[in-house]
Amino acid sequence: MFKRIILFFSIIMVCFCIAIFRLDNLSNQEILHDAAVYQRSYKLKISSVRGTIYDCRLTPIVNKTKKLIAAVVPETKIFGDLSAAVSEERLGDLWKNLSRNEPFVIEVNKNINCSGVKTFEIPIRYSSIVPAAHIIGYLSNESKGISGIEKAYDDYLCCTEQDICVRYSVGASNQLLFGGNSFTDDKSYLLTKGVVLNIDQRLQSLTEEVANKYISKGAVIITEVPGCEIRAISSFPGFMPLSISKYLNDEDSPLVNRVLMSYNFGSIFKLVTAAAALEKGISENFEYDCTGADEIDGNKFRCFAGKAHGMEDMERALAYSCNGYFIEIARKIGGNALLSMAKKFKFGENIELAPGVICCKGTLPEEESLAKTGILANFSFGQGKLTVTPLQVCGMINAIASNGIYTEPKLVYGFADEKMKITKQENKKSEKIISKDTAEKLKRYMSASVEYGTSEKGKPEKSSAAAKTSTAQTGIKNKDGKEVTQAWYAGFFPFENPKYSIVVLAEDGTGGGESCGPVFKEIIDRIYTDIPEIFIE
Repeated sequence: MFKRIILFFSIIMVCFCIAIFRLDNLSNQEILHDAAVYQRSYKLKISSVRGTIYDCRLTPIVNKTKKLIAAVVPETKIFGDLSAAVSEERLGDLWKNLSRNEPFVIEVNKNINCSGVKTFEIPIRYSSIVPAAHIIGYLSNESKGISGIEKAYDDYLCCTEQDICVRYSVGASNQLLFGGNSFTDDKSYLLTKGVVLNIDQRLQSLTEEVANKYISKGAVIITEVPGCEIRAISSFPGFMPLSISKYLNDEDSPLVNRVLMSYNFGSIFKLVTAAAALEKGISENFEYDCTGADEIDGNKFRCFAGKAHGMEDMERALAYSCNGYFIEIARKIGGNALLSMAKKFKFGENIELAPGVICCKGTLPEEESLAKTGILANFSFGQGKLTVTPLQVCGMINAIASNGIYTEPKLVYGFADEKMKITKQENKKSEKIISKDTAEKLKRYMSASVEYGTSEKGKPEKSSAAAKTSTAQTGIKNKDGKEVTQAWYAGFFPFENPKYSIVVLAEDGTGGGESCGPVFKEIIDRIYTDIPEIFIE
């Protein structure tokens, strides 16, 4: 009997222990379940993070200005604090958002110090005016790069899944836990990562201000000699990246980057003809008697307005832009030599400034066609089947100013990481394409053009300069029924020790000196007046 009692008691104790263990296990599962519920969170996105585009002095071109964004937990008792910090037009949105049971963001004009509100300083991607807008480019509504540097380096600038956000605790039924914990995930330090350009915003802003006074459609580029770093690059008309849709049907095509487009060239090409002749051994003292017009293959080739220049050497012929002189020396050296020199200056080739940011090749006459005297005559002074881009012309002028060494124009300096450590992009190669002696003579001829020739209207007051003009016929009629002419002015300064080269294009201009000379002149004079420190940095 006693043994049975002991066995029965033992069975009861085992059952009791199992029950206790089971209850404990169920209790723990419930606690874990509740914990899991309370660990859920609501993610409120404050802003995307996109890297910065800098100029050569590491001054931001985008992300320059800031705005304040408040992350708000909706409680009606904070309406008073918030209403004093938002604009009048946002008051309606504020009240609607406070009536909902989920956090929201709203732009404010000052920091707010109350529970349930966190304020963030967020960069504004584009200011009202963006320097070099065509090169910087713009974004889609999804913040994807669509053009320019924004598109070329989209993968580098776009910090995928790296938003600035706040996470709030929510309950089992997805209800916000008022007074619960919130966690800020702030990736704003990644904003410093970005692309560093060779553009100098001081020169860029000055260039755009000056050119807008004279040019409705065209382009201006400034490069630093001898490295051909692009310090300013502008296309006109400009645009504002925040209002792209309104430009899509504009007949002036403001979204087109005219720096990269090809145009009829004209008389600045005489520098190429002169270089080819000098390299072939033609003396600069070779003289030609200009009568104002030459008849070749039944066609008359006139100097401007049929003006007779009389007896000229190479310097005077270039200064006065005499067509006849350059026709004559082109016939002496032949079409192959002239075409070869054009190719040395990279006409007929693409220039890539960044991935996908590439200028047109332009056009050159076929080698076989230059056996025809009339076609060669046209080519000798930049007419006929010849088109070039402002970017290509920039490379040519820089090569002359650099004593005959050609360096491809450079837009991108390198890349910055989030700690502002700069990795420099590999330099483009330079090559000697004409002798120093030939380059020195061309520089002297360009100086003569400014001093007493066709380039006089671009002569600066505060510096010496050397330049050449073009007024290129196109055979195209404008809306007024007049022939469209492309006006150019290209040169460098100071003449004695070149620091910068400048190329100016005016679509459908009245003449290189008339339409573009004042832009060249004023840019130089304003540099000396407004940013003289640029010469000693």
